Amino acid sequence: MPPSARLQSIIGIIASILLLLLPFQSVIPVELSELETVAVVTYAWSVWLLAKNNPLGWWIGLVGTALYGIVFYQAKLYAEVGLQVFYFVTSLQAIAIWLRGGQNHTEKPVSRVSRKGLMITAIVAIVGVFALRLLLIAIRGAAPFWDALTTVMSLVAHLHLMGRLVESWYLWIAVDIIYVPLYASRHLYLTSILYAIFGWMAVGGLRNFQRIDREQQLKAVEQ
Repeated sequence: MPPSARLQSIIGIIASILLLLLPFQSVIPVELSELETVAVVTYAWSVWLLAKNNPLGWWIGLVGTALYGIVFYQAKLYAEVGLQVFYFVTSLQAIAIWLRGGQNHTEKPVSRVSRKGLMITAIVAIVGVFALRLLLIAIRGAAPFWDALTTVMSLVAHLHLMGRLVESWYLWIAVDIIYVPLYASRHLYLTSILYAIFGWMAVGGLRNFQRIDREQQLKAVEQ
Protein backbone atom coordinates (compact mmCIF):
# COMPACT_ATOMS: atom_id res chain seq x y z
CA MET A 1 0.00 0.00 0.00
CA PRO A 2 1.42 3.44 -0.96
CA PRO A 3 2.33 5.74 1.98
CA SER A 4 -0.41 8.24 1.02
CA ALA A 5 -3.05 5.50 0.96
CA ARG A 6 -1.78 4.12 4.27
CA LEU A 7 -1.99 7.60 5.83
CA GLN A 8 -5.55 8.07 4.57
CA SER A 9 -6.49 4.67 6.00
CA ILE A 10 -5.08 5.62 9.41
CA ILE A 11 -6.90 8.97 9.33
CA GLY A 12 -10.14 7.23 8.35
CA ILE A 13 -9.84 4.74 11.21
CA ILE A 14 -9.04 7.48 13.76
CA ALA A 15 -11.98 9.58 12.57
CA SER A 16 -14.33 6.61 12.88
CA ILE A 17 -13.11 5.89 16.42
CA LEU A 18 -13.62 9.52 17.43
CA LEU A 19 -17.08 9.51 15.92
CA LEU A 20 -17.92 6.43 17.97
CA LEU A 21 -16.82 8.32 21.09
CA LEU A 22 -18.97 11.39 20.37
CA PRO A 23 -21.92 10.22 22.53
CA PHE A 24 -19.55 10.10 25.53
CA GLN A 25 -18.32 13.69 25.36
CA SER A 26 -21.08 14.99 27.61
CA VAL A 27 -20.30 15.31 31.32
CA ILE A 28 -23.63 13.65 32.08
CA PRO A 29 -23.71 9.96 31.02
CA VAL A 30 -26.01 9.35 28.04
CA GLU A 31 -27.36 6.19 26.49
CA LEU A 32 -25.47 5.16 23.35
CA SER A 33 -27.72 5.18 20.30
CA GLU A 34 -26.84 2.37 17.92
CA LEU A 35 -28.59 4.24 15.11
CA GLU A 36 -26.53 7.37 15.70
CA THR A 37 -23.34 5.31 15.96
CA VAL A 38 -23.91 3.71 12.56
CA ALA A 39 -24.81 7.12 11.12
CA VAL A 40 -21.64 8.86 12.28
CA VAL A 41 -19.36 5.98 11.27
CA THR A 42 -20.84 5.79 7.76
CA TYR A 43 -20.52 9.56 7.45
CA ALA A 44 -16.82 9.41 8.37
CA TRP A 45 -16.32 6.54 5.95
CA SER A 46 -18.00 8.46 3.14
CA VAL A 47 -15.79 11.53 3.66
CA TRP A 48 -12.72 9.31 3.60
CA LEU A 49 -13.78 7.65 0.33
CA LEU A 50 -14.69 10.94 -1.36
CA ALA A 51 -11.30 12.36 -0.43
CA LYS A 52 -9.84 9.39 -2.34
CA ASN A 53 -12.03 10.31 -5.36
CA ASN A 54 -14.02 7.12 -4.89
CA PRO A 55 -17.70 7.39 -5.98
CA LEU A 56 -18.57 4.74 -3.42
CA GLY A 57 -18.35 7.55 -0.86
CA TRP A 58 -21.64 8.97 -2.13
CA TRP A 59 -23.39 5.61 -1.72
CA ILE A 60 -22.06 5.21 1.82
CA GLY A 61 -23.04 8.80 2.52
CA LEU A 62 -26.64 8.04 1.52
CA VAL A 63 -26.86 5.55 4.36
CA GLY A 64 -25.43 8.00 6.90
CA THR A 65 -27.68 10.80 5.66
CA ALA A 66 -30.81 8.66 5.85
CA LEU A 67 -29.94 7.48 9.35
CA TYR A 68 -29.18 11.01 10.50
CA GLY A 69 -32.58 12.08 9.17
CA ILE A 70 -34.22 9.52 11.45
CA VAL A 71 -32.02 10.52 14.40
CA PHE A 72 -32.83 14.22 13.99
CA TYR A 73 -36.53 13.48 13.51
CA GLN A 74 -36.59 11.55 16.78
CA ALA A 75 -34.83 14.50 18.44
CA LYS A 76 -37.43 16.87 16.88
CA LEU A 77 -34.70 18.82 15.07
CA TYR A 78 -36.84 19.31 11.99
CA ALA A 79 -34.59 21.86 10.28
CA GLU A 80 -31.77 19.33 10.44
CA VAL A 81 -34.11 16.73 8.96
CA GLY A 82 -34.73 19.06 6.04
CA LEU A 83 -30.98 19.51 5.57
CA GLN A 84 -30.50 15.74 5.48
CA VAL A 85 -33.21 15.46 2.81
CA PHE A 86 -31.29 18.05 0.76
CA TYR A 87 -28.04 16.11 1.19
CA PHE A 88 -29.75 12.83 0.28
CA VAL A 89 -31.31 14.16 -2.94
CA THR A 90 -28.18 16.00 -4.05
CA SER A 91 -26.02 12.98 -3.24
CA LEU A 92 -28.14 10.93 -5.63
CA GLN A 93 -27.52 13.62 -8.22
CA ALA A 94 -23.80 13.53 -7.40
CA ILE A 95 -23.65 9.80 -8.13
CA ALA A 96 -25.15 10.39 -11.56
CA ILE A 97 -22.80 13.32 -12.21
CA TRP A 98 -19.64 11.48 -11.14
CA LEU A 99 -20.45 8.29 -13.05
CA ARG A 100 -22.17 9.67 -16.17
CA GLY A 101 -21.47 13.41 -16.21
CA GLY A 102 -18.60 13.29 -18.67
CA GLN A 103 -18.60 13.31 -22.45
CA ASN A 104 -20.87 10.66 -23.97
CA HIS A 105 -22.17 9.82 -20.50
CA THR A 106 -18.80 8.59 -19.30
CA GLU A 107 -17.36 9.16 -15.82
CA LYS A 108 -16.98 12.86 -15.09
CA PRO A 109 -13.35 13.92 -14.77
CA VAL A 110 -11.99 16.07 -11.96
CA SER A 111 -12.16 19.73 -13.01
CA ARG A 112 -11.96 23.30 -11.72
CA VAL A 113 -14.44 26.14 -11.27
CA SER A 114 -14.38 28.82 -13.96
CA ARG A 115 -13.79 32.48 -13.07
CA LYS A 116 -17.42 33.23 -13.80
CA GLY A 117 -18.45 30.35 -11.58
CA LEU A 118 -16.25 31.64 -8.76
CA MET A 119 -17.79 35.12 -9.00
CA ILE A 120 -21.33 33.78 -8.98
CA THR A 121 -20.53 31.45 -6.09
CA ALA A 122 -18.97 34.28 -4.06
CA ILE A 123 -21.97 36.59 -4.56
CA VAL A 124 -24.54 33.91 -3.73
CA ALA A 125 -22.53 32.80 -0.68
CA ILE A 126 -22.17 36.32 0.71
CA VAL A 127 -25.90 37.00 0.31
CA GLY A 128 -26.70 33.62 1.82
CA VAL A 129 -24.47 34.18 4.85
CA PHE A 130 -25.97 37.54 5.76
CA ALA A 131 -29.55 36.36 5.12
CA LEU A 132 -29.05 33.29 7.30
CA ARG A 133 -27.29 35.41 9.94
CA LEU A 134 -30.38 37.64 10.22
CA LEU A 135 -32.59 34.58 10.58
CA LEU A 136 -30.36 33.10 13.29
CA ILE A 137 -30.35 36.40 15.16
CA ALA A 138 -34.14 36.48 15.00
CA ILE A 139 -34.43 33.00 16.52
CA ARG A 140 -31.69 33.77 19.06
CA GLY A 141 -29.17 31.31 17.70
CA ALA A 142 -25.71 31.02 19.21
CA ALA A 143 -22.82 32.58 17.23
CA PRO A 144 -25.15 33.57 14.36
CA PHE A 145 -22.43 34.84 12.00
CA TRP A 146 -20.13 31.85 12.39
CA ASP A 147 -23.03 29.40 12.23
CA ALA A 148 -24.30 31.09 9.06
CA LEU A 149 -20.83 31.19 7.52
CA THR A 150 -20.05 27.52 8.15
CA THR A 151 -23.51 26.41 7.00
CA VAL A 152 -23.37 28.30 3.70
CA MET A 153 -19.76 27.32 3.06
CA SER A 154 -20.61 23.67 3.74
CA LEU A 155 -23.50 23.78 1.27
CA VAL A 156 -21.32 25.41 -1.41
CA ALA A 157 -18.53 22.89 -0.77
CA HIS A 158 -21.04 20.05 -1.05
CA LEU A 159 -22.36 21.38 -4.37
CA HIS A 160 -18.82 21.82 -5.71
CA LEU A 161 -17.90 18.30 -4.64
CA MET A 162 -20.96 17.06 -6.53
CA GLY A 163 -19.31 18.48 -9.64
CA ARG A 164 -16.00 16.78 -8.77
CA LEU A 165 -14.36 20.20 -8.54
CA VAL A 166 -10.92 20.74 -7.01
CA GLU A 167 -12.10 23.92 -5.25
CA SER A 168 -14.55 21.97 -3.09
CA TRP A 169 -11.66 20.82 -0.89
CA TYR A 170 -10.43 24.38 -0.32
CA LEU A 171 -13.86 25.17 1.08
CA TRP A 172 -13.95 22.04 3.24
CA ILE A 173 -10.53 22.91 4.65
CA ALA A 174 -11.71 26.45 5.46
CA VAL A 175 -14.91 25.15 7.07
CA ASP A 176 -13.02 22.65 9.22
CA ILE A 177 -10.53 25.33 10.33
CA ILE A 178 -13.45 27.47 11.52
CA TYR A 179 -15.23 24.55 13.18
CA VAL A 180 -12.24 23.55 15.32
CA PRO A 181 -12.14 26.70 17.52
CA LEU A 182 -15.92 27.17 17.26
CA TYR A 183 -16.63 23.78 18.83
CA ALA A 184 -13.78 24.18 21.32
CA SER A 185 -15.29 27.50 22.48
CA ARG A 186 -18.47 25.56 23.31
CA HIS A 187 -16.46 22.95 25.26
CA LEU A 188 -17.05 20.32 22.56
CA TYR A 189 -13.41 19.33 22.60
CA LEU A 190 -13.79 15.86 21.11
CA THR A 191 -15.83 17.26 18.22
CA SER A 192 -13.16 19.92 17.77
CA ILE A 193 -10.50 17.21 17.45
CA LEU A 194 -12.74 15.31 15.04
CA TYR A 195 -13.03 18.30 12.71
CA ALA A 196 -9.28 18.81 12.86
CA ILE A 197 -8.99 15.27 11.50
CA PHE A 198 -11.63 16.05 8.88
CA GLY A 199 -9.41 18.99 7.94
CA TRP A 200 -6.52 16.60 7.34
CA MET A 201 -8.84 14.46 5.24
CA ALA A 202 -9.76 17.54 3.20
CA VAL A 203 -6.08 18.36 2.67
CA GLY A 204 -5.59 14.82 1.40
CA GLY A 205 -8.62 15.21 -0.85
CA LEU A 206 -7.27 18.49 -2.24
CA ARG A 207 -3.88 17.01 -3.03
CA ASN A 208 -5.45 13.95 -4.60
CA PHE A 209 -7.80 16.01 -6.79
CA GLN A 210 -4.95 18.34 -7.80
CA ARG A 211 -2.81 15.35 -8.79
CA ILE A 212 -5.62 13.82 -10.84
CA ASP A 213 -6.33 17.17 -12.51
CA ARG A 214 -2.65 17.52 -13.52
CA GLU A 215 -2.57 13.98 -14.87
CA GLN A 216 -5.71 14.62 -16.91
CA GLN A 217 -4.25 17.81 -18.38
CA LEU A 218 -0.98 16.03 -19.32
CA LYS A 219 -2.91 13.21 -20.94
CA ALA A 220 -5.00 15.71 -22.89
CA VAL A 221 -1.84 17.46 -24.17
CA GLU A 222 -0.27 14.15 -25.21
CA GLN A 223 -3.38 13.24 -27.17
